[in-house]
Amino acid sequence: MGRFSLSKILAFEECELDLGRYELRRAGRKVKLERQPLDILLLLVERPGELITREEIRSRLWTDDVFVDDEQGINNGIRKIRVALGDDSEEPRYVETVVGRGYRFKAQIRDLTKPAPSDIVLSRVVFPPPEPRPGPSFWRIAVIVFAAVATVTTIFFVLWIMVPPPQRPIHFIRSIAILPLQNLSGDSNEDYFADAMTDELNTNLARIHTIRVVSRTSMLRYRNTHKSIPEIARELNVDSIIEGSIVRSGDKVRITTQLIDAHTDTHLWAQSYERKLDDLLEVQDSIALDIASQVRATLTPAERQYFTGRAPIRPNAYEDYLRGRNELSKQNPDAIKKGAEYFQRAIEDDPQYARAYAGLADAYSLLANYQGLAPSEAFPRARVAATKALALDPEAPEAHEALALVRHHFDWDWSGAEQEYKRATELQPNFANAHQRYAWFLSDVGRHDQALQEILRAQELDPTSIVVQTNLGRVLYRARRYDEAITELRRAVALDPQRMFSHIFLGMAYDQKGSCAEALSEFRIVQTLSEGRDGTSAAHAEAVCGKSSDARKALKNLTRPSADQIQDWFYVAGVFAALGEKDRAFEWLDQAVQNHDFFLTEMKEHPIMDPLRSDPRFNTLIKKVGFPN
Repeated sequence: MGRFSLSKILAFEECELDLGRYELRRAGRKVKLERQPLDILLLLVERPGELITREEIRSRLWTDDVFVDDEQGINNGIRKIRVALGDDSEEPRYVETVVGRGYRFKAQIRDLTKPAPSDIVLSRVVFPPPEPRPGPSFWRIAVIVFAAVATVTTIFFVLWIMVPPPQRPIHFIRSIAILPLQNLSGDSNEDYFADAMTDELNTNLARIHTIRVVSRTSMLRYRNTHKSIPEIARELNVDSIIEGSIVRSGDKVRITTQLIDAHTDTHLWAQSYERKLDDLLEVQDSIALDIASQVRATLTPAERQYFTGRAPIRPNAYEDYLRGRNELSKQNPDAIKKGAEYFQRAIEDDPQYARAYAGLADAYSLLANYQGLAPSEAFPRARVAATKALALDPEAPEAHEALALVRHHFDWDWSGAEQEYKRATELQPNFANAHQRYAWFLSDVGRHDQALQEILRAQELDPTSIVVQTNLGRVLYRARRYDEAITELRRAVALDPQRMFSHIFLGMAYDQKGSCAEALSEFRIVQTLSEGRDGTSAAHAEAVCGKSSDARKALKNLTRPSADQIQDWFYVAGVFAALGEKDRAFEWLDQAVQNHDFFLTEMKEHPIMDPLRSDPRFNTLIKKVGFPN
């Protein structure tokens, strides 16, 4: 048939392939499809009904001197075509696989190109049917039929023995945990890269709404573990485990992954992917799609679009983005500032990189949270970065979450913040951090039952996270369910006795319950972990437990002007309220309002504000912050 003219428009069912524009349309809408899959589709459509061998596809796409795993490249291309067309590999409407040989395009092609006046139309010649010949005898027919059946049976038997049937995907897999990829590069400096690739694979799979994916933070405890796969699966309550390794050498990367049935500890599927750094996004999408196919996950049109339509990024920008995310995971101001620098470098290298802007926005919000930067300085920068990210990619869940934090903790735009939190979790249902932060929001506005649902959802996705466990206790504390809060916070302390924040919230729960000895004991631990620094929560417990002189001594240090002009305005107000000094308490609350204190959003529901609620000035401040009724 030969190649089509570049002006042609070819149609099959609801799809159109416009050769002039070099684009695929489905139901009238343009479908994003990378060049190689589009080239394969064009080759198939050129010869509908004919077998197109894998060798023909390889020759069309690559020359011999190109570094590429052409077998996997063809597989990826066919898969992306099927995703774009909404085709099913087992019951194909368009692309049929001829096992071991190649592919055949099944659908009927219609040429929608308008013919030019000079086109010549050849009339079809119809030949009369041949004269019938005398038929063979009955026994002759029987012998022929018997021989044919015997031949087909023999061929079928041989093929069955020599070519085992392909392993079918497992139907019951609906939850996955990804063990940290092993760095086999022989260079410990590449550990961050292996962690980052694990995080990216986790993020990609987390976008698929029909699969529950355990958050990466819960999986870090299983690095170099000696536990068996079934043990890990039972602890995480998952059906399957993904494990693998990564090797980076120069500008090339090899990622090997395998899917394991968590109940039987049997390997269901394994694949190795070798690419240049420029193609890392493509290989990540390929891995996610391969795994989704193996577990029979149902992808929405938006999810298909995400995996087939992502724009390429520059390798240096991508590496800086990965380093930035790695720094943010360390959860301390110095590392967060370093992470912000990496994101800024990524943006300078690739100004169209949406995720780098989202990472920068998250870094600035975290700096306000950890008091590494004044809220008045951090949040406007976070808003600019998040807005830019959404302009480049309106469906980036990280950007929606970052913008939600700005609207929640700085703008006090409560309806706008909730809209952004919801959008982040809609786009990525397995986004544990977004569920956790939405729980904070719901707790701030007094919707405690919903807050508990969200934090429990975050815990389901991140079951061993010390941060999520601590915030479960925090949500219960704010709901005034102190006994339950104490139980959960004790579990958090057991998970990591060195984590200061778990002890702080446990001490606060004891404080509100009136258990002074236990509260003061927790805050002595906090003082040890913080190298002797005074804390507002400890001072509050001292004020409540009859140690007013100790509380006032602590306040002298806590109210001393700081070099960076960042102070605990809201929590200092709480200590003054516990001491009965309401005027001083409102002075500090006024400063909290003026400086948009990150924690001021807790004012409406926080128990430490109880001594001030009957004062008219408290309701005035509630209105200033704009809390919903």
